[in-house]
Amino acid sequence: MDLLCWEKIGSGDSQIDNNKAKFDPVIFSEMRVLTNLLSVEKYYVPSCNYFSRVSTDVQPFMRKVVAGWMLEVCEEQKCEEQVFPMAVNLFDRFLCKFDVNRNHLQLIAAVCLLMVTKVRQCYALSIELLCFYADNCFTPDQMRKWELIVSTTVDWDITSVTGYDIVDHVLKRLRWSSEQPLVRTHALTLLSLCCREPDFMRVKPSMLASSCILAAARGLKVKAGTTESVLQLTGCHPNPVEEIISVIESLVTSQTMTLRVDTPPAPSTPSPKYNGTVEPAETPTDVQEVHF
Repeated sequence: MDLLCWEKIGSGDSQIDNNKAKFDPVIFSEMRVLTNLLSVEKYYVPSCNYFSRVSTDVQPFMRKVVAGWMLEVCEEQKCEEQVFPMAVNLFDRFLCKFDVNRNHLQLIAAVCLLMVTKVRQCYALSIELLCFYADNCFTPDQMRKWELIVSTTVDWDITSVTGYDIVDHVLKRLRWSSEQPLVRTHALTLLSLCCREPDFMRVKPSMLASSCILAAARGLKVKAGTTESVLQLTGCHPNPVEEIISVIESLVTSQTMTLRVDTPPAPSTPSPKYNGTVEPAETPTDVQEVHF
């Protein structure tokens, strides 16, 4: 019997090969998997708005900054796609039960990244590496101590259902998705953007996934009929999904404007055929024109 192996182990001098799992056709063709995800997702939505009910020192903008740092670490270390949203979800679920000082937020975020990479990757991020990314503002011993605190607080329920888990199951059941591979890429990008926003903290993963898929599909000018097909699979109501899509489009616009302000202008060169007219600046109207 021939075994399919995707591993490519390099030499001792090269970096560790972080192999990505391939799509399992058995899992993604079985409707029961999506049904089970939708049935248990409610248990992993943060139980409250901890900014007003639990925390006395943490503000929403602080969470956004810390989540942005977590995303940067995941991108630079090429973590699995599910690591970032699951780590943010673990971060939120912990803060719903534990009042912490603002000075401990980055420490808790690093601990969440450590724990999630242990269960979702072949190679976990090391404690020393996470301390380095935080400019050594906490010690490895502190991380080990808080790892136990976080684990016991969430009853050792580390893994969770996220929008990333649902996106692929939905797209695999849509006929047009095979013709539009960019929809998945843009939908996952929008999901990362939403995970950073405190306003989406308590939105169900299925609703967030549906909104990001539809926002990406509309930005890529996918044919009509996508809304009904997506919502039929996830069981979401169209009204809240449309509201979330509007917020996502506003976030994309603001993110684009921020990037344009922060990007230095290219050196100008005189044109021999300048006709005296200036083209007005345009704001991208769809996700295809946005590069995060």
